[in-house]
Amino acid sequence: MTMPLPSFVKRVLCACLVLLPLAAASVEEADLKTQALDLYSDIKATEEAAFQDTRSVALYFGNREPDLIVRAIQVTVDGREVARYTYSDLEIESIRNGGIHLLADLRLPIGRYAIGVKATAMSVEGGPHAERLYPYIEETFALERNTQWELALVHDAWFKWQNKAAIKVQERGIKNSVSDSLRLKAMYFNAERHQAFEALADALAVLKAGGRADQFSPSLTQALNRSAYEFGLVDIPATLKPVLHNDQARQSPQISPVYSQYNAGVELLKRGEWAQGVQTLMALSAGEYVEYDELLLRDKINLALGFHFLKQGDSELSAKYFRLVRRLSPYANKALVGLGWALLSPRQNRVPAPVDALGAAAPSTAYLWSGSEDEIAWARRHTPFRRAWAVASGGKAEDLQAALVPWMELMNRDPLDPAVQEGLLILPYAMSHWAGQAQRADSYYALATSRLAEALQRLNSASADVQRGGLRNAIDLADQRESSGWNIWLSTIYDSKDGYLDLLLEGSAFYRALQDYRQIARIYHVLSGYKDSAVVAANDGALGGKLSDLLPRLALNVARSAEIIDRIALAELSRHRKRTETYLAEANFALARNHENARRSLTRVVWDGEERQ
Repeated sequence: MTMPLPSFVKRVLCACLVLLPLAAASVEEADLKTQALDLYSDIKATEEAAFQDTRSVALYFGNREPDLIVRAIQVTVDGREVARYTYSDLEIESIRNGGIHLLADLRLPIGRYAIGVKATAMSVEGGPHAERLYPYIEETFALERNTQWELALVHDAWFKWQNKAAIKVQERGIKNSVSDSLRLKAMYFNAERHQAFEALADALAVLKAGGRADQFSPSLTQALNRSAYEFGLVDIPATLKPVLHNDQARQSPQISPVYSQYNAGVELLKRGEWAQGVQTLMALSAGEYVEYDELLLRDKINLALGFHFLKQGDSELSAKYFRLVRRLSPYANKALVGLGWALLSPRQNRVPAPVDALGAAAPSTAYLWSGSEDEIAWARRHTPFRRAWAVASGGKAEDLQAALVPWMELMNRDPLDPAVQEGLLILPYAMSHWAGQAQRADSYYALATSRLAEALQRLNSASADVQRGGLRNAIDLADQRESSGWNIWLSTIYDSKDGYLDLLLEGSAFYRALQDYRQIARIYHVLSGYKDSAVVAANDGALGGKLSDLLPRLALNVARSAEIIDRIALAELSRHRKRTETYLAEANFALARNHENARRSLTRVVWDGEERQ
């Protein structure tokens, strides 16, 4: 996820203040993770050995059809649902790259069973309204030994002709073998969908059981090294070292060169090397991108270019780049604010002044918006309307009408967004300088006070929700659900948290704290499920003793991480609340000033110059 750059220094300082007292705790947490990983791999190995003599079937789902994807799947045994899952885009891509998903591991007595599988499939290139296919199969099978079944989609020539698909069930032999390819493919799937703890523990269990490093494919090895980085695995267990190399596990995964080129372009602008910096960013803006994060970065590049040219007085180029920001992008609202000022400001040809592209210094054009969240109202307070009573006329009136179009679009967007809050004040301010629109300006100021008051109430409710643990409880519930791959993105809690989660995720300190909290909470949740397990109680109680020792320490770290995430969230919400209170005060003051001017005007009309008793 990309982080907006405004207020970067404040966020870095905030992160430092939070993390400095926790240096020792971080070392302890890293050691706990290593111990938890080792224990979980032992539990998995013991569990597999204990169930060798039981009758069970592991149900996997994979898809090798290049032109179809599966969005959801449901499995029943004798009419009883045993698995239901909705796949995220990330998981779909992982399956298409060779991963498989362990849907269920069923312990069943010897006998015959009816298995039913329903899936929802669609074309790879299909959009949200593309035609769906609903392949279905119901078969009876005899369970006589440990076995593995792979469910796969079929879309061969006959089915393509019929515009249909089918589900095929294939038996893959005895499970729990060290050389089991299905297990390695499922490991890859878990690593790719960011379930690092499960993927690494499974890899460690395979190696402890005698598996060899050369059984791990290059793609699996790469995925596991990414998992080690995400997991924060500092002290790599000796058994894992043939697969995880220290230099790889401790470095961030290789990222697209687009990011380093973007950073280089911004740095050139900051150093005053305008030609090279702008050329670099313009080349990146013109690139073709497919990945979601790269598309977000392109929006950010276009936003930076828009503000750069806005400050240089080139409204034509500025408007061009603001218009390239996608309408549904997180940067769209800021682009709409900037586009309005670009349409309002005249084109000026002059030598660029030494200012950076992101608002770190005062802009060269006296009234143009800087783009920084901290200075979000700068443009409105330094507009072309030098006098409060100035009225646009002629060409400037036409410019004003053009600028109102993007600003009007902000009116019905989320008032928690700083750019929307600025738009709520820009529109009535601009209308107050448009001949004959004073009454409409008053109406929009009234609307601004109403919407800003609503935003303030939502921020107060959000703070109360965080204080009573509502945010963390919702995160825990989302992470513990096993029915959807979208839960990792917390997609299910956005509506219930009234949009304030977006505000929090913009802060780097909160984002890092959230990642740490979810990871340690996930480890605790997985291991605590074995507290009363017969598998852990066996083996002379050795595993039970390790688990009893580890769980309280994990619980302490979960509580510590929870305290950090709450503290950062409340600080961020307080910052947004103060800004909203400032905007609300401005709107109320503007409304009162307009009413006072109207009262004085009426007083002058009716006063006849004589004193009244």
